[in-house]
Amino acid sequence: MFLESCSTPAAAPEPVAGWYEGTLYEDKPFYITKNAISWTSGRKRADFGRWTAVSVYDPSIRMQAEGGRFSITPGYGWDGVTWGSTPPDMLLPSLFHDAMLHAKMNGAPISRSQIDLAFYDIMTSQNSCRKGLYYRFARLFGWCFTFPQHPNTLIIKRE
Repeated sequence: MFLESCSTPAAAPEPVAGWYEGTLYEDKPFYITKNAISWTSGRKRADFGRWTAVSVYDPSIRMQAEGGRFSITPGYGWDGVTWGSTPPDMLLPSLFHDAMLHAKMNGAPISRSQIDLAFYDIMTSQNSCRKGLYYRFARLFGWCFTFPQHPNTLIIKRE
């Protein structure tokens, strides 16, 4: 209840057919962005900082935080909902949640609570059926995805 009354979330990008490509990685579903995707928070005080994360394997793959806006370039891969199958209404929320956590694990100055609130807001804007369940699951178990990653897979550049 509290989360829904905090703010009116900004609309997530329209889910356009073809914005991602589905494949398999280690016999599990895996998704890769085909287009640049951005989301701007509707929260009054949302601030993800100002930084860029660049893949050490492919410098064309980037994430960028600019205050309340978070952007991801084409080519970024994520596993959808980490446990279980990924319903269509969870593709965008899982993309942004995974990307932000990935950046945090590599040293980006973003808090887990900011990441989880963004996840909740994007689920809300996507009318995700089980947003409360997914949000609680992320809050309870998300800590295990915030340990520093060694070796780093992203280079974080603070602006």
